[in-house]
Amino acid sequence: MLVALRPPVRLQGPRPVSHSDFAFLDGRFTPDMVFMEIGAADCKLALRAAGYVERVYAIDVSGHFVQNVLVPVNLRLVLCDGVRIPVPEASVDLAWSGVFMDQLHADDALRHLEAVHRALAAGGEYVCRTNGPLDALRKRMLGAGFAEVRYYAGGTRIPAAFSSLIPQNLLRIGAIK
Repeated sequence: MLVALRPPVRLQGPRPVSHSDFAFLDGRFTPDMVFMEIGAADCKLALRAAGYVERVYAIDVSGHFVQNVLVPVNLRLVLCDGVRIPVPEASVDLAWSGVFMDQLHADDALRHLEAVHRALAAGGEYVCRTNGPLDALRKRMLGAGFAEVRYYAGGTRIPAAFSSLIPQNLLRIGAIK
């Protein structure tokens, strides 16, 4: 393995990451995985993930990456518009975005999903939370080319029919390439 030596980038003190989000993702991390966090302004989740995976892309649209934190060599900070995601094609195994999808304009949501689909490796998964209607997001995910959409309550995969019985703040939706 080739390690590039460079001065560390300092980021601002990160805000606490949701323990439940990290616990949900932690079970999916493997040492040879490439992970991408979309909407990673505070980089807290990306920084934690960097200790578990081969490479992390921290994608943000604000340009206000936090400062005064040492960034590990396997963490790449990427500034973009949130619609076009400039990472190598078919290079990401797991992508996460929290409620980033809710912040996108409806016209941009499909293009964002297509960009995530392009970035994912075969069999890769994009997982997010949403406060919006699950059916609309499911249709957009399938329209962007994803092969399958899954629902999770906590860390447990559930049938789509049960998703309406679970409080929205506990649900996560995932799309498989």
